[in-house]
Amino acid sequence: MHEDYRAANQAGWDGLARAGCELSTPYGPDEFAQARALLDPHDWLPWCRLESVLCLAAGGGRQGPLFAHLGYDVTVVDLSAEQLRRDREVARRYGLALSCVQGDMLDLSVLGGRRFDLVYQPVSTLYVPDVHRCYQQVAGVLVRDGLYHAEHWNPVQMQLSETRPWDGEAYRIVHRPSRGTGRVWVGDAGGGSTVTCRHYIHSIGELIGGVCAAGFAVVGFAEQPSAGGGAPPGSQEHLAGYLPSFLSVLARRRPARSA
Repeated sequence: MHEDYRAANQAGWDGLARAGCELSTPYGPDEFAQARALLDPHDWLPWCRLESVLCLAAGGGRQGPLFAHLGYDVTVVDLSAEQLRRDREVARRYGLALSCVQGDMLDLSVLGGRRFDLVYQPVSTLYVPDVHRCYQQVAGVLVRDGLYHAEHWNPVQMQLSETRPWDGEAYRIVHRPSRGTGRVWVGDAGGGSTVTCRHYIHSIGELIGGVCAAGFAVVGFAEQPSAGGGAPPGSQEHLAGYLPSFLSVLARRRPARSA
C-alpha cells in the first residue's frame, strides 16, 4: 500500500495551504453568488433531491462552503489539517454550518457509519495508490441510489515528461500508469521553499471502469474543454487543446444484488 503516501501528502498539502496556493484560497461572496454553476457546470445534479453532502478530499474553503451556502448538510473530509482550517475560517466568517473531519479517502471509518446523498470529490484520486479502495469507501458512505461526483486529472497528462514535455514538435509520454507505485512531485511553495507530494497515475480504465466495478452506474462523463487557442507550444493551455486537463464523472450507487 506504500503507507508513506499519507504522511507525504498530508505534509505536502499542509505546506501548500500555508503558502496560500490557489486551491487553498477560500471562496467568498463572489463565488457564493454562482455556487451551482461552479459546483455543477454540466447541470447533472438533482439539487432538489439532495440533503446531505460529503465533500471528499475537498479542504481549502471552496466546495464545502459553496454547498453550505446553498443550505445543504455538509461534511468536509481532508487529509490536511491546514486545508480544513480554511473551511472552518470561511464557515465562521460567513456564518455557514459545516463539519470538518480529518481523514483519508481510503478509510472513511472516521465518519462513524454516516451516509450521504452525494459524495463530491474534486481532483484528488492521484494522491492515493489504490483508486479501487477509494471507490469502495465512497460506496460505503452513500445512501441507496446516492450520487458520486468526481473529477480527475487526465492521467495521460501525468504520463508526460516532467523536464521536457514538449520536444519542439510533439508532447513526450514517458511514464506508464503507476499501478500502485507513486512518483514524488516537488512543487514551489513560494518564498524559496518547496513541498513534496506523492502522485499515482491511474489509467482511464481504472478511473472509469473501477467506478463500475465498485457498484456504480456511470450516468455522466465529460472532459474539460480547452480555451487555449493560440497558446504557445509547451504551455498548459496549448497542451489542453490536444489533451483535456480534467475528466468529470457522475455515478449512481446501484442497489446491492440479492443472493
